[in-house]
Amino acid sequence: MEKYNRGYVINGRYKIQELYKFENNYYVYKAEDIRFPGNFWLVHQVFLINTSKNTINNIFALLSNLSKIVYNKIGKISDYFIDGDYLIIVTEYLNGSLLKEIIYSTNFSVSTVKSVKLALQLLEIVKYFYEKDLIKFIDINPENIIIEKNGVVKIVSFTVNKIVDLVNDEGVVPNYFIGTFGYIPPEFLDDKLSMVNQSSFIYIICAIVYEFITKVPPYLREDPFIFPPVISINSSISIELSRILEKNLSYSSHNRYRTFKEFEKKLHEILQKESSDISESQLPLFNLFKNKLVLGLSVFFLIQILLIIWLVIYYIMIM
Repeated sequence: MEKYNRGYVINGRYKIQELYKFENNYYVYKAEDIRFPGNFWLVHQVFLINTSKNTINNIFALLSNLSKIVYNKIGKISDYFIDGDYLIIVTEYLNGSLLKEIIYSTNFSVSTVKSVKLALQLLEIVKYFYEKDLIKFIDINPENIIIEKNGVVKIVSFTVNKIVDLVNDEGVVPNYFIGTFGYIPPEFLDDKLSMVNQSSFIYIICAIVYEFITKVPPYLREDPFIFPPVISINSSISIELSRILEKNLSYSSHNRYRTFKEFEKKLHEILQKESSDISESQLPLFNLFKNKLVLGLSVFFLIQILLIIWLVIYYIMIM
């Protein structure tokens, strides 16, 4: 697959600035819009295996529908066209760092609160696309997740390099879900649509949070579908969160939470408990004296002590 060089202009508009990421013969570039200097896009370069007219038309029809989705937690599809042997899809450029880079940065530390907040934000995104029946077009994994400086979690874009696998001459392939091995649940490898439900996407969220906490990628585990308890790898994580991850990373979907609502409730319970514990343990001594009653009693006892000291000194002097 031919790689675009820096400075190359695609379609007379998008000037390549740098390689954003690369995976499996799929390039994503950061590009400047020469029509509007200072504006940047992500340019996705996908090699087309099936170039039949019907398939191309069906891909464009799908991209047209996806480009109409406006949601501030995902990079919007802005443009798409054919460039030689490649399908080019232009998406919104999101400022932030890829979750994968954050996990393995040397100065990154993790906590129960950070982990739960990540899970809750991912759940919010998953719920939105699940309800819109668009979840099959997103491969949720650390390479496709952006964390902005303010901690807001977003998705780079619809997983455009794998969308071509969903489309053929007849249209969008039914009963097919895209994903990355190591993060997807076992039922994704089965052709039965009935096996995929909300618990399947709870599994994906938990697989990402598991790596977030342990810094152990799927390919380093002996079996991608077996997750040793988080607390056995990172003892700073609460036992409650460790148990929830263990439960929802079960091979059998029957052992997991069945609904997003149940999962969300458990996460909020942990967050509330952990936030309360942190507040109590880190409460500065100065804050105690902001309480008027405590302050009043402190002043009273201080006066009493000073009075006693004065009486003792006075007694000594008259003796």
